[in-house]
Amino acid sequence: MLAGVSQATVSLILNNSDKVSFSSETRERVLAAAQQLNYQLTPRRSKRKKANSRTILVLTPTLTNQYYSELIQSVEDYANTLEYRVIVCNTFRKPDLEKYYLDTFVGNYVDGVLYTFLPSFPRLIEQLSAGTPTVIIGEKQSELAICSIELSNISAGAMIAEHLYQLGHRKFSFISTSFNQLSLAREQRLNGIRRQLESHGIRDGLEVRVADALEENDSQDSGLPYEYVVGRQLTSELIHSRCASTALIGVNDMTALGILNELAAQGVRAPQDVSVCGFDNIFSSSITTPGLTTIDHHLRARCQAAIDMIVSHSGPARIPAPFVHKIEYTPQLIVRGSTGPCPSK
Repeated sequence: MLAGVSQATVSLILNNSDKVSFSSETRERVLAAAQQLNYQLTPRRSKRKKANSRTILVLTPTLTNQYYSELIQSVEDYANTLEYRVIVCNTFRKPDLEKYYLDTFVGNYVDGVLYTFLPSFPRLIEQLSAGTPTVIIGEKQSELAICSIELSNISAGAMIAEHLYQLGHRKFSFISTSFNQLSLAREQRLNGIRRQLESHGIRDGLEVRVADALEENDSQDSGLPYEYVVGRQLTSELIHSRCASTALIGVNDMTALGILNELAAQGVRAPQDVSVCGFDNIFSSSITTPGLTTIDHHLRARCQAAIDMIVSHSGPARIPAPFVHKIEYTPQLIVRGSTGPCPSK
């Protein structure tokens, strides 16, 4: 067989059976082969008639980053106005937990699925979306046939870089959690920064500091958010290395808040000594001292668009698969007190 497994294995995986557990690699291989052969799943009879549950499953990778809690609040607020209910499941960035929630709710209990991150099982999600409307709020791989509400992270990175360049900065550090296949935004933001700086002839003025992928864990012993801890740790390392950067860019606001707090602890002033930027425009970025310069994602509008997309694709009049719809929003620069003119040396 094309997938290199038995017919029984193929049947169990394609029918999403919970009788036997298979590795994610085997599942992906079978689903990829089915897609290559244009195989279409025949929906299983539900053990419990779903009818129109008016319920949406929302999958989030963490609740320690304020961005996700604000996103979920926006989703629930708008869903309630349409008389839809929301089930929120936190995966803790664990693929097996993500798969458990999909197996538990999809097909029996929900009318749609809303991903706030890139799915760990893209081929499985493509198959499931044929029967249950599925939308991603955030970046996705271009070949993934799932509806999405995206933000141009490359443009966001370029906006930050241009703002700092116009302030006279020429030495920059990008501080980030690890790059991986489940979070494309991190690398896209870096690419936007790099491209914009190169357009001004700056090719060696950007230092990149990225956390170890093996340490990515939202359950910190300190109780502090992982991304905040990364901001503090990498900033401490940067200061002790006597880095020449006058502008520090956090991969998101949580990391940037860590940067600001570590600078203050080390007696480095922002923006007099170093400018600091982030991405996401979470609530905390507006009340910290100094206020954090950041990128706004039009989060409420994007959440409403995602819910509208699910609702319009569900019920008797739903738009049939393989219809795929993509909406991309333009980011907005929010300038606050954490950025200022490059200090004279």
